[in-house]
Amino acid sequence: MRILWTFCVYNEIELLPFKIDYIKKNDIDCYVFDNMSTDGSWEWLQKKKIPSERFDSDGMFNLRLNTKLIAKKIHELKPDWAMFPGCDIFYVHTENKTLRQVIEQADRNSFGSINSGYKTLTFYYTGIEKPGTDPRLNYMFFDSRKIIHEQCIAKYCPSLVVIADHFKFKAGKVMRDSNFLFLHYSLRHDSEKRKREQYLRRKKAWDSGLVPKHWGHHYEKFMKRGNFSYDSNSLSDIRKTKLWETIKSSVVNG
Repeated sequence: MRILWTFCVYNEIELLPFKIDYIKKNDIDCYVFDNMSTDGSWEWLQKKKIPSERFDSDGMFNLRLNTKLIAKKIHELKPDWAMFPGCDIFYVHTENKTLRQVIEQADRNSFGSINSGYKTLTFYYTGIEKPGTDPRLNYMFFDSRKIIHEQCIAKYCPSLVVIADHFKFKAGKVMRDSNFLFLHYSLRHDSEKRKREQYLRRKKAWDSGLVPKHWGHHYEKFMKRGNFSYDSNSLSDIRKTKLWETIKSSVVNG
């Protein structure tokens, strides 16, 4: 069964090698769109011969363009299953199933999609984390929340459309597995610089009328709050949970 993970990157060289390693360990195909990165992401993709291409959005985070490119590539390659979460997202299953095993299970049971954000663990920079290490072994402090609407993993069909952060199509059954967790690593050591830049890129797209402002309005909250380093005492420590061994296993096995 062919699974395709396609996503867009802008200046993600810190995570990109770990993300690609994770995808390969799951025997999943990938295709990366580089949005004119300036940090070596594009050069790394070429050196490693990762299927990829560049696109220029005129300095904007144009989510409509991103999703259009992703959908076009999915329909061009026609995998059995497709997915498109970004570079800062990994998955883990509390029963030690790999991502591929979860998708294969969904396929065997005739599901049309997987609710890939059933439970999200967001990890935070607390002042001690350093770049250059797999984020799953580097960022220990997190909080969790439930998301019940994101379907970023789906069985391929000709009517598949990507809108903002989810697939839209006439799906059959949706698999919801509370043991399938979504690990998010966007608030890293350099998040102040990155979030400010991302906000300006999003604002340029909003101001141009290319995307609605509610696509990414949380960036305004970040800017107003101005806090990019978090107190570990207010967060949970993943090392003190049963999930820690599972996460370490996922680094090795996918």
